[in-house]
Amino acid sequence: MLIRLLQSTYYWIFPIIFWLVLTLISLIWNLSVIDNSVEKIAFERGQIMYEMVRLTKINPVLMANDPTLFKKQNVKDIQYRAVSSKPMNPENISDTWERQALSQFQQGIEFKFEPFLNQKPAYFRYIGPVYMQEQCLACHGYEGKKIGDVRGGISIKVLAEPIIAAQDEAKQIMTLLHFIGFLVISVTSNFLMSQLRKHWLTLKSTQQNLKEEEQFLSDVTNSMSEGFVVLDNGGVVRYANPESARLIGWTKNDMLGRRFSQIVYGESNPGNDRSAETTVMDTLKDGVIRANNDDVFSHKAGHEIDIVFSVSPMLQNDNNKRVVLTFSDISERKRADRERMDLERQLNQTHKMEAVGQLAGGIAHEINTPIQYIGDNLKFIKESQQDIQTLLQDYAELSGKAKQQPELQTELAKIDETIEEIDLEYLTEETTNAIDQSITGASQVARIVLAMKEFAHPGGKDMALTDLNRVVSNAVAVCKNEWKYVADTKLDLSDSLPDVKCLAGEVSQVVLNIIVNAAHAIEAAKREEKGTITITSELKDEQVEIRVSDTGTGIPEEAQDSVFNPFFTTKDVGRGTGQGLAIAQDIIVGKHQGELLFETEQGVGTTFIIRLPVTSEVA
Repeated sequence: MLIRLLQSTYYWIFPIIFWLVLTLISLIWNLSVIDNSVEKIAFERGQIMYEMVRLTKINPVLMANDPTLFKKQNVKDIQYRAVSSKPMNPENISDTWERQALSQFQQGIEFKFEPFLNQKPAYFRYIGPVYMQEQCLACHGYEGKKIGDVRGGISIKVLAEPIIAAQDEAKQIMTLLHFIGFLVISVTSNFLMSQLRKHWLTLKSTQQNLKEEEQFLSDVTNSMSEGFVVLDNGGVVRYANPESARLIGWTKNDMLGRRFSQIVYGESNPGNDRSAETTVMDTLKDGVIRANNDDVFSHKAGHEIDIVFSVSPMLQNDNNKRVVLTFSDISERKRADRERMDLERQLNQTHKMEAVGQLAGGIAHEINTPIQYIGDNLKFIKESQQDIQTLLQDYAELSGKAKQQPELQTELAKIDETIEEIDLEYLTEETTNAIDQSITGASQVARIVLAMKEFAHPGGKDMALTDLNRVVSNAVAVCKNEWKYVADTKLDLSDSLPDVKCLAGEVSQVVLNIIVNAAHAIEAAKREEKGTITITSELKDEQVEIRVSDTGTGIPEEAQDSVFNPFFTTKDVGRGTGQGLAIAQDIIVGKHQGELLFETEQGVGTTFIIRLPVTSEVA
């Protein structure tokens, strides 16, 4: 009500009306009190006069000495006289009103009072009884009255005009006092009201400014693209903007009053000297701003989010220290960084493979020509050796015939001695074997060189139809040095396998990596006998499937979910980087929309399965 009054421009009218009404009510009440006091004043005057006369003048001795005491007397505006129904002095004879009163006194009435305002002049009458005393018996004993009987009365007449005049004067004074009081109180009230309104308007303006400032700050924090929370010296959330609640999956109201560490870490301990919790406590202690720190928060839904945060102190007293913590979700940036690093690793791997390919291609080219010479020469030597053997057979036949000629016996003996000395039969047999083995070795070297050449230069950077059986064979040949000491390889490749449109070089890299991993797994098993690497290929449901199985250690259950994660490896330090299968998955799944799976049994072995759609396209 007061606020509504202060808001009005006519606020000054209300106190005037209020005090006017209150003054009028008070004036009317006081005037009525004055009006009602006329009879009371007249009654009190009559009663006082009665007691005074009764106690002082109604005395037998005085009355005997001064009979005039029975006559009518005037005291200012009051007339009094002693009256009796049977007076000794005729002047004291009672009138009708007085006789009625004396009669009522006989019945126990103590006094009688009655106004006569319609008379001219107006007056009030009061009469009280006078009782017989022992001293009165001397004069009035003849009347047969006893002590204590009503002998008469004292009749008093109080004029009304002086009392009414005083009443009118009192009314005027009362009216004047109320008017003056009304003016003083109204002026004072309006002054106080104006001061109150002035202070109220100032307060209202200040509150409005504070409200606008608060709304402005709220709009600023609400429009921020990062989380913004205020924490007290106990780490409890006192303010949180909508973005902070959205980032961690809470509502703003649920965050207020909770420890921030419980919200973003749950029951887990961050265990990090640079965590948000530790940083907040450090800033509360020393008031130093700490910016651009990384941490991992727990989302209410259960997953983790990477964040970057800053902590700044608020300027408050030591007993009420608070800090502002701002944070942003950098999960996408982290993911992009990881992808960039993966791409860089793949690019480095590609560059390495290209360098190795160029080197292998150069070596293959340099080896291929002399190998061709060696192969051709070995074929020539074999053919020549066959001709020589034919010639030697002819010589043997001729020698048999020559033994019949005596003159040739000496020469034939020398020839037989030479044949025996050089063990011609052994030389003939072993030379043939050596030439055959050399031809076989040269052919094998030629095949390896060809495999290296094809592996190093599988084609361009565009997809092309590729014989995956040949890719497998080349990979087996190229990495033979990795598996030949620990395992035997068994190839069961389908003859009806269709060509697949793929990036042959990258698929070759995947197959090679899996075969090498299989060899390492068998080696890690440390069995006495050699292990086995079995490679099969077949067409299944419009997909070419290549399976590489080993008899190694198998993959531990706790590591199976991390097999394709970058930098994860179960190999000894220095043997694996943990990038091979991550890159392989990107090649098969990401670039060819295929599948790369594995089946494993610990202590038995692992099978990796490559599936490529027959109509694969570049991602």
